[in-house]
Amino acid sequence: MFLEYLALFFMFMLVCAFVCAIICIPIMIANARGICGTQKTIIVILSWLGIFFVITWFAALILSLASHGDCSCSCGSRLDDLEKLAKLYKSKVISKTEYDKMKAKLLKDK
Repeated sequence: MFLEYLALFFMFMLVCAFVCAIICIPIMIANARGICGTQKTIIVILSWLGIFFVITWFAALILSLASHGDCSCSCGSRLDDLEKLAKLYKSKVISKTEYDKMKAKLLKDK
């Protein structure tokens, strides 16, 4: 009797893991495409509501595939790059002209 309950428990856990993996597909696609902010929040909510209402999972999947990663989350990395560039210039690793060229390139890229 105990082994039957144990087998049932492991089957339940396997089904839960499978459902969670399926639910997370639109979220993983959104992460890979660089989607963030409100769009990503909507995708996450619709994905998890897909447990109860399957149609919302399909809506999240379509939204994650149709949206473009045009979010401004990369500003932090650009700021980090500018700080690194300034450190290189202050430590005399690069010249003033190299610093100005690289800085202009970083500020130009969006």
